Amino acid sequence: MSQIGTAANPLRVAIIGSGPTGFYAADYLLKQKDVTAKVDMYDRLPTPYGLVRFGVAPDHQK
Repeated sequence: MSQIGTAANPLRVAIIGSGPTGFYAADYLLKQKDVTAKVDMYDRLPTPYGLVRFGVAPDHQK
């Protein structure tokens, strides 16, 4: 078995939430030169960017 994070055996990461934090986390992982990663993002909403897309702060939804 090869080492995790190589081209032959990439690190598989699931990010829950496609808001700004999810995108920053994915960007950080994918920019690492010493680790090969495959990232899947999941969100309950049908569109990415979380509540920022609607201009609503999560703690001030009303």
